[in-house]
Amino acid sequence: MNLTKTAVLALGLLLALPALAITLNEARSQGLVGEANSGYIAIVDQSSQELKQLVSEVNTKRKREYAAIAKRNNIDIAQVAARAAEKLEARVKPGEYYQDTLGRWVKK
Repeated sequence: MNLTKTAVLALGLLLALPALAITLNEARSQGLVGEANSGYIAIVDQSSQELKQLVSEVNTKRKREYAAIAKRNNIDIAQVAARAAEKLEARVKPGEYYQDTLGRWVKK
């Protein structure tokens, strides 16, 4: 009986682990990631495996969307990413970071 309770508790902990992962909005509001001038997100200061994974996942999705837009409009993906960077910078909330044209991190 004790083993069953332990197994249920362990399963509950395993299922709860993904909920502990940081979200993009949390990472932004904590100043861990920001909108890079490339149209992608980047780590602002301190790195961790969790942040690297988050940045990779978000940027992979963005690149896929940028590629689709570029193909539909018969333009280069770099043009789409550059335009996205402008739009994303405009949406940065106070206290969040964006990268200026010189590559410096700026807190809005």
